[in-house]
Amino acid sequence: MVSPMLFIIAPLAAAFVMIIFNNRGLAIALSLLTPIGLALLGLSWLPFTLVQAQPILVASIPAPLGIPLSLDALGTAMAILVSASALLVVLYSTVYMKHGHKQVSYYAVVMLLLTASFGLVLTRDIFNLFVFFEILCISSYILVSWEQDGAALEASFKYMVLGSIGSTFLLVAIALAYRVAGSLDMASVATAFAAAPRGYVVLASVMFLFGIGVEAAIFPVNTWLPDAHSSAPSSVSALLSGFVIELALVITFRVLSTVFAAVNMLPVLQVLALAGVLVGEFSAFGQKDLKRMLAYSSISQIGIMLFAFSLGTPAGAQAGLSHLLMHAGAKSALFLIAGYFIVRTGSRLIDDYQGLGRRMPVSAALFGLAALSLVGAPPLFGFFTKFQILSAAAEAGGVMAWFGIAVILFGTVLEAVYLFRVLRVLFGSSEQTARAEMEWPALTAVALFAALVVFGALLLPTLSSMIGPIADGLSTLH
Repeated sequence: MVSPMLFIIAPLAAAFVMIIFNNRGLAIALSLLTPIGLALLGLSWLPFTLVQAQPILVASIPAPLGIPLSLDALGTAMAILVSASALLVVLYSTVYMKHGHKQVSYYAVVMLLLTASFGLVLTRDIFNLFVFFEILCISSYILVSWEQDGAALEASFKYMVLGSIGSTFLLVAIALAYRVAGSLDMASVATAFAAAPRGYVVLASVMFLFGIGVEAAIFPVNTWLPDAHSSAPSSVSALLSGFVIELALVITFRVLSTVFAAVNMLPVLQVLALAGVLVGEFSAFGQKDLKRMLAYSSISQIGIMLFAFSLGTPAGAQAGLSHLLMHAGAKSALFLIAGYFIVRTGSRLIDDYQGLGRRMPVSAALFGLAALSLVGAPPLFGFFTKFQILSAAAEAGGVMAWFGIAVILFGTVLEAVYLFRVLRVLFGSSEQTARAEMEWPALTAVALFAALVVFGALLLPTLSSMIGPIADGLSTLH
């Protein structure tokens, strides 16, 4: 078997090669081939990790001197999702970014983003978690500021300031953990925290939550997201909403549920999750800028996933991961299509898209399908994932679970209203009739994302046999 270390080595090496040769064609080729290879690598390891996690020995040096890494079912599934999403976004970027500046650097930074993403799912060392988290954040700051205009630079600066505060919190949590355990190994820290004073563990847990929670867009440390997503190129928005914030959410919950398991953070997470749903939906409802609307929607969707995870049941964890998969496809498609709406009209305002669906019928239809899935319309994938979450909450019982059901249903109504408003504008009357469809590489990428939300429900029987071991990774260190 090929070593899982390639998840980290391959994109990092690809980035260096791009910068050294500074050739656009080579950069695009490497950016396409690398995620293809890593997706295949993930698929080859999945049957093994579903049975047992695969520890990885770096340079044949065991812990504590070596860096502990491990590939479990959850890590493998996230690696496949990250690889597939990155492949489609890069395919879209080949035409969307073709007139942009420093294109080689753009693809190199995307590869660095992949390196950090894979590192986060593999590492079992909390300091290396911090290192990969920093690489992920810095790559995101750079990509958000890519347009180099006033709005992009301001959004990136706000993102960087809040991210830097989060990094400081995270580093303090790691220092507290090391003081207690005398080790950076996650399993050792978890054992030490079980015998540590409760107040100490609570402090470390809160610092960790609001540290890494910035990148996961958890309420209330998500104020960077609307500006960042709306000001960044749409390909970058798709990366951030498609897998970056979901990956950060998974890592946040997994570490809180394992390393900081001595403190029950589930009630706190439920409150933050439902607050995120309400704030996200109310904020999205009042937006006239399409990308800001979609960004606030992502805040709400993160809240729904976090609520499912924080139910603390296997059914909740499995439903949350299924919804994560759906959201990755739907939101990526929506942001990518929005990018071409902006290209064709020169505006981000929804009212300026009057009748655009008649000029871009395929794109508008795919936008509609992705929006309907996000709302939870049957028989699309989103209907089944939301139903699973509501069912898991009802099964869990309790005041917060039933309150969560009410909040999600209310949020769904708001979401339906503002997304249908966009669809009504898109398919309204227009004096312009000239076709303005996306180029085929971009349309192919969007169609594949949309295929997930249309046919995703057909995957549920297959997922049902795998989702158990994958979801176990949220509460177990392997």
